[in-house]
This record gives sequence, C-alpha cells and structure tokens, in this order.
Amino acid sequence: MQFLNECQLKAEINKNKEKQYTNTSFYTLKTFKKVLKLAFKCKNKNTIDIVLKNWQELLEEEIKWGYKTKMIVKKEEILINSLHPEELIMVINIGKFMLKEHKMKAEIAFIFAFGIVCAHFIFENTSMNLNIEDIYNTLPNKIKSKHGEKKFKRDFFLKGTSKEIRNILYKNNKDEWKKNSKDR
Repeated sequence: MQFLNECQLKAEINKNKEKQYTNTSFYTLKTFKKVLKLAFKCKNKNTIDIVLKNWQELLEEEIKWGYKTKMIVKKEEILINSLHPEELIMVINIGKFMLKEHKMKAEIAFIFAFGIVCAHFIFENTSMNLNIEDIYNTLPNKIKSKHGEKKFKRDFFLKGTSKEIRNILYKNNKDEWKKNSKDR
C-alpha cells in the first residue's frame, strides 16, 4: 500500500487553487473535502459531506461549552475547526491502512481515521469532551447499527492504538513506516 505524502497533498491543493500551501498553515475542513472524497470512495458520494456537517454541529456544541467554562479561547476555536496538512495526510493514511488491512468500509474508515487524529491532536489539547459514540454518530443513519457501533468502539481502542497506527500518527520510526508502506 502506498501512503500519501506531503508533496502529493501540496500538488492537489495548488491544483485546486486554494490559498497558497504551506506546511505551517491550517485549513478549514471544506478546503480538503474534495481530497477526502477522492481518498475515501464512499458508496454514496454525499457521505463525506454529511459526516463533515454532523462533525461541525458536534464541534459547535463543544465550542459553546468551552467558552462557557472558559476552557478555550478564539485561537483554539479556529484550530478546532481547522486541519493541518500533516493531519490530513494522517487521516488518509490511517484510512487506507484500515481499508486494506482490516477490510473496513470506506465510510467507517474515514470517521475512524478522522476521530483518531482529532482525538490525539485536537481534543486532548483543548479538553473537549467528545467520546467515541459521538464520533460514530456523525455517520449517516443508513450506515449506523448497534453491532457496527460496538465494533467501532472496540476497533477504536484496539486497532486505533496498534503499532502501525502509532507509526502513522507519530512517525516514531520513520524507516519502519517507509518500509511498511513500500511492502504494501
């Protein structure tokens, strides 16, 4: 399996004539919607739109709570509603890994990967109180099921903390990560 790299992402952003790409910029989720749709070929082409809309509604509730309890400030709100290109690459690469290695459906792989990255790099730093059930519930109702939710929660802990996922998130061992991506 070939993992996405920063050069490929930069080319896609520049091709779409988005604001000038830098690896220090944060972008709104809307900026990456087309890239996500290409990476996660869902059966219903509107699934990514639905998930991101539900995600935004979920975040709005948490942001209101954050202001009320003085846990976040405006700068954090902007970061909560944005994604760094490296985070996008992580979401796509985790999703690809889950699709190929664990035969996860594209819709589930997307929200799984997105939830893992956000949990590690956004929620933990802002004291947001989103749980795995909230993350799962951003999926369209047609996709959700009780059995699916239980499996998602179990996978979130077991597979979401696997060595392969940690390598994608933290690139602790870059050589091994690169080797693994060439082997697939």
